[in-house]
Amino acid sequence: MLVETPFRLKMTGGDADRHMFQAYDGYTALAGFSLTLSLVTNYVETGEIRHRGNFEGRGLVKARPIEEGSVVADFVVKLAKASVLGMVGVSETAASRLLVDLTKRTIDRNLGNQTDAASPELQMLEEGRDTRGDLEALVAATEPSVKQTHNVIGFGAQSLDIYGGTKKLGNYNPSTKAYVSGSYLDKNIREKNVSVASFNVNTGSGGAYDFELKRVIPISVNKDTLSSAKSILTWGIDQYANTTGGLVALRYQTILALDDTVKKYIVIDASIA
Repeated sequence: MLVETPFRLKMTGGDADRHMFQAYDGYTALAGFSLTLSLVTNYVETGEIRHRGNFEGRGLVKARPIEEGSVVADFVVKLAKASVLGMVGVSETAASRLLVDLTKRTIDRNLGNQTDAASPELQMLEEGRDTRGDLEALVAATEPSVKQTHNVIGFGAQSLDIYGGTKKLGNYNPSTKAYVSGSYLDKNIREKNVSVASFNVNTGSGGAYDFELKRVIPISVNKDTLSSAKSILTWGIDQYANTTGGLVALRYQTILALDDTVKKYIVIDASIA
């Protein structure tokens, strides 16, 4: 199998409307998106979460020359095996569809948006006991590169549209830049009973359904807490997967956006509620 999937960035507003952008901020933004796409590609191709280094996904993302039309940057991803699907002979359509939908999910989660799985392949990963945690770890791994892609907003462009395959995957603008760039830590320790939707024991990243906010909140467990909390959180995953209703009591601090939107819980301790 060798399937090619196109991706496109289109910048508009400011210098971009004159087919230009500020060189440093524009090219660092393109590098940021390239890294986001490479990290997602690597997971689809190998089933592994990477953060840095010379990983396989980097070599599968190719860039084409930048074009006018405001400013248009085209990329193509060349998948060879899509190992994460866990099957031999997966169709090219399924592999490409997963790459596009997982890229959209990763972008949406970094912007604080919740989206339902658009394809059966992504739904399969979201329902898998271990792969659910991988998806949240992927969101955490791409957080710096999503933030970097916003560098051009306000410095050469006012809007950046993202396309993959035949779909529009998202838009970066001054509001999304404020969300990804501005946050603060509320050091007050709070306690709450949650349902653990996902957790990756290797990275300490996951998601917990907050019944008060009525959405899944990203969680992060630091290395000092991970050894004591991981058995409780993995128990919580089983409860969530089996719909048996068991809840986990979290003690946590909160990372908030500048408008006080909850972005993440930093887990200090976990126990069975």
